[in-house]
Amino acid sequence: MKHYLEFIVDVKPYQAVQLIFEDQELKSNLIFEDYKVTEVDEKEIAILVFEKYFLRNNSTATLTVTIDNFSGVTLVKCISSGNGEGLFDIGWGAGKSFIKPLRKKLESNIIEITKET
Repeated sequence: MKHYLEFIVDVKPYQAVQLIFEDQELKSNLIFEDYKVTEVDEKEIAILVFEKYFLRNNSTATLTVTIDNFSGVTLVKCISSGNGEGLFDIGWGAGKSFIKPLRKKLESNIIEITKET
């Protein structure tokens, strides 16, 4: 089952990444990281991909996070997937629990939650 969370924070993308990486468990699940800054207007984007095995449903979930300030505010998008099992894609809460620590690390910086499914 897929879960999606999108919110605006009051820090720049690079600072948001540093806050996320304060969580050692999250950081240990990191499998890909990329960070770019545009030359002209210094807009930033960070892409993070995490992977974690969940024993409760015998599945491996991924969490893809993009953080950018292309629209003038720092927008964080979190997409968890691959965390369900079987014909009905039952995830037993694995996807939401994967997003939870990331949300908690940025909680004091969240200005607005723009989308959540």
